[in-house]
Amino acid sequence: MPRRSKGADAPIAVSEGAGGVLIAPEGAIDAESIGRVRETLERKLPSRLAGAVTLDFSKVTHLDASGVSVAVFLFRLAKGAGVGFEITGADKDRRLLIDLALRGQEPQEPAKAPGFVREVGAASIAIRDGVVDLVRFIGEIALVCVHLVRYPQHLRVGDTIAAMARHGSDAIAVVGLLGFLIGAIIAFQTFDPMAKYGAKLQVADVVAVSVVRELGPLITAIILAGRSGSAFAAEIGTMKVTQELDALRTFGIDPVRFLVIPRLIATTVVTPMLAIWASILGVAGGYMILGAEGFTLAQYTDEVRQALTVGGFVQGLVKAAVFAILVASIGCLSGLRTGQGPGAVGLSTTRAVVAGIVAIILADSVLGAFFYTLGI
Repeated sequence: MPRRSKGADAPIAVSEGAGGVLIAPEGAIDAESIGRVRETLERKLPSRLAGAVTLDFSKVTHLDASGVSVAVFLFRLAKGAGVGFEITGADKDRRLLIDLALRGQEPQEPAKAPGFVREVGAASIAIRDGVVDLVRFIGEIALVCVHLVRYPQHLRVGDTIAAMARHGSDAIAVVGLLGFLIGAIIAFQTFDPMAKYGAKLQVADVVAVSVVRELGPLITAIILAGRSGSAFAAEIGTMKVTQELDALRTFGIDPVRFLVIPRLIATTVVTPMLAIWASILGVAGGYMILGAEGFTLAQYTDEVRQALTVGGFVQGLVKAAVFAILVASIGCLSGLRTGQGPGAVGLSTTRAVVAGIVAIILADSVLGAFFYTLGI
């Protein structure tokens, strides 16, 4: 038999049968009555649904958006219990309103944690896509550079010089400090082992070769990745989020020529200079240790001159230039690929720094093997 509400309960009939539960509200279901309707339903509904739930709107005189929440509530209850849900007695307009409210209300199963193989595969695909995008982007930069060679007046000279100052001269202090300390650390760590074989002065060879060929360009590039690569990603990413890049394209301005090329040229020019500066101070840091051990500046410089070659010096410059191109390209590409949302710029910045450092290490390995093959 139907169970009708009493007292303050809303006029809702809830009846149980072999086919399931029939719910038949009466009167108006709107913002004023929805509270009492929900309370009445929660009291009258059986604790366990054994059959389908049917909601009958044939006796409802008024239904608004708040009243539709009754259908959403019963739909979620039925789906959660694994039983069917049906609506009857609703005219065309009410049915359309209810159908719109029920879209996307199906309970979602919790996502399963991906397995190890799937994670490795997803990471591999992401790395592949990143490499393909980087190669494509470098190709696009090359085409723009060819265009600028033919039409040099299209180069934004002012922005390029400003980028040189911001990412070059402003980094002199930190690059010089780290270069000096690295040279001193190498000399300090190798002095005692070399002294056992009576080769104290050859510490100068180790410092000079390692700093000029390897550590000077490497330190400079890593600082560039953390300092300039992140700045490129943040600046261009912010412009992407605020739709400034879309505005440039609307006016027929290529963002690569307008934003990327000045930054790329600036970093490619100043990074080898910073690498030379880091190498000079690294060699000076090595003398700080050997000078304290009684060696004269003339002895130290003569040993350094004999250890260094033109090929080794050129090797350091080439590495610094290649590192600069990679870091600037990755930073600008990360900015151009920035998504939407409050954390998009931060994610692009992090991606630019991590990918830039990884690219530096990989390129250093390839270039090291290349120069070794050439006998440089």
